[in-house]
Parts: sequence; structure tokens; C-alpha cells
Amino acid sequence: MNPLNRLAAPLSRALRALPRALPAPRRLFPALWRRATGRTAEGSRPTAAFLRRRMLVLPALGVIALALSAAAYGDIHGRTERLRDRCTPALVDLAEARTSLQLAQEEAVSRLLRTPGKPGLVELGETYRSLLTEASQSLNQVAQSRALHKAQEQELRVVSGLVVAYGDKIAWADRHRTTDVLRTAGVGYAADMLDSPKGTTAGTPPQEPTTILDRIRELERQLRDENRDLAAWSPLTVTAAGAAALAAALFAFVLVGTSVFLRDRLRLISLQLAVAAVPVLLTPALLAVGGAQEHGAQERVRTAVGALEKVRADRVTAPRRIESTALDAAAVMRGTHPDGWSMTAGIAVPAGGVGALACGVTLFLYGRPYPAGRTLRKYGDV
Repeated sequence: MNPLNRLAAPLSRALRALPRALPAPRRLFPALWRRATGRTAEGSRPTAAFLRRRMLVLPALGVIALALSAAAYGDIHGRTERLRDRCTPALVDLAEARTSLQLAQEEAVSRLLRTPGKPGLVELGETYRSLLTEASQSLNQVAQSRALHKAQEQELRVVSGLVVAYGDKIAWADRHRTTDVLRTAGVGYAADMLDSPKGTTAGTPPQEPTTILDRIRELERQLRDENRDLAAWSPLTVTAAGAAALAAALFAFVLVGTSVFLRDRLRLISLQLAVAAVPVLLTPALLAVGGAQEHGAQERVRTAVGALEKVRADRVTAPRRIESTALDAAAVMRGTHPDGWSMTAGIAVPAGGVGALACGVTLFLYGRPYPAGRTLRKYGDV
């Protein structure tokens, strides 16, 4: 039987039921609007009861919208700070350490094994030592960046220890440079410690990393994965932002309904209520703009820093590319002004809270001349 024929019957039933289902949403909005404006089938709700109820409901909706907006923005801003202050500098330093070690090995091989006419008679020189020192300093900076978890910190300590052992092997080969066998064996053993004999790509290693560069590449991969997670929309952000938008819309709907009630029953256009509601409605919009800008910056920084994976050991281009990437990432973050948005959130959220409370106080003052009705007890009642 054709699958389209099997779908035809349920689809036709759904289409026939659609006209019957449409009136329900059409009837829902007028009912909500009547409730928002305090109208009933018999007329209007009592003024005192309506105002006392709204002086609690309106501030509660405003505070909920503000709290959810602050939670959504706080999650995005926290990811921005971790990406900017920890993960990005750590990836830059790891790329510098990786390329410096590769250049140091090339320098050692060139000086100890490939010197034309003088194999074994040329010392390592300052270039090798400076490259090895740069690699060690870069690894120390990664350790101080607080970007690594416990297991990654332990792995980094192993890498630092292996770098020291690698330098000892090259130094041993340098001390025995007049003996071809010892010199060659020392450089070869150091090369095996530094990188796998097979060509290892910068992606995920096919097996557990054992050499220095394989371990560094694995740390880079893990940080790139974390950057990808940081730049993605988190469930907390999406849920809090959606709930904040719903709460803010409900606040605005109830606010308009309350204003209509005040106009119809009290012949009053409340400017105080409108002014108090402005920061409540403006704050979620401001935080949404700031959060969207920071998220866009996160994605651009992730893409820029991810390109460090393709940087290869070249004495001229590698340092320039790494420095250029670091500067570009920093410029993207500065252009988004995350600290300014954070300061704005720190001012706007309390101001919105004050506005929400002011809405309740305003309605309380409007309701003071209208005491709540009480049923009077008669002396004959038991």
C-alpha cells in the first residue's frame, strides 16, 4: 500500500477538525482580556478587590521577568568571561608551546646532525634554548590560566615534565656531539619523546597520546570542544530567556488591562503606573540585546581561535599568525563591550525591581479610598 494513501485518511480527518478547533483560540483572548480589565458577565469586579489583587500580581510578574532575564544574561556573560579570560589565552599558549617545541627540534637536528661539513662540531646555540624556554613559559601560562580541569591540569604537569626530560636528552646529545652514535641516539630518542614517528594530524589522535606534542594536541582539542560548548546556546539560557519573554509579555498585558480598568472605573490615566513599568519592560529588552551581542562575539572568537589548529611550525609565519589570532579575538571581545553590558545589567535589574515595587505601591495608593467590603454580623446571628 502506498504510504501516501495511509496518510491521506488521518490528514483529511485533521483538516475537517480544524474549523472546530479554531474558535477556541478566538474565544480565549476575549476571555483573558475581560479578566485583565476586571470585567465579568455581570459587569465589573469590585474596585477594592481588583486593585488589591493587582498590587500583588503586577509586581510579582515584573520581578519574575527580571529574575529570569538576569539569569539568562548571567549565563551568557559567564560564558563570555570564561572564553575571553581563560580558554582563549590557554589555546593561544598551547599553540605557542607546540610550535616552539617543533621549531626547537628542527633547530637541534639542524645544528647537531645536518651541519654541512661539521656534523657534531657545532653547539646548539641560543636559538634552540630560547625556543625551549618559550615553550616552557607558554605551558606555565596555560597552568596559570585556570582554564583546565583537574584531569587536564594533571596532564599538563606530565607534559611539562616530559619537556624537561626532552631538553635533558638534547643536552646529553650536545655534550656527546663528537661521538656520532651517541649524538644521533640522543637526538633520535628526544624526537621520539617529542612526537609520534607517524604523521599525527592536529585532530583527535587515533590512540591514547603518549608523546609531548600528541598530549598538547589533545589538550587543544579538548579546549576547542569546550569553546564550542561555551559559544552554543545553553539550555539554561534558552529556557530562562523564553520564560522571561513570556513573563514580560504577561506583565505588559496585565498592565494594559489594569490601566483600562483605572480609566473606566476611576476615570484616571495613571502616568505614575506607566513610568514605574518602563524599567520593568525595558530591562529584559536591554539584556536581550546585550546577550545576543555577546553570543555573536563568542562564536566569532571560537572560530578565530579554532584556526590555531592549522598553524604549523614556521619560524616566520607561526608567531605572527598566533599573535594576530590572539589580537583579533581580543578586539572582537572589546568591540562587544561585555563589561559595559554587565554594568548595565547591574544597574537595570535593580532599577526594574524598584519599578515593579512602585507599580504595586501605586495601585495600593489608588485602592486606599476603597476599603474592602466586609459582611456585617447581626446580633441575632449565631
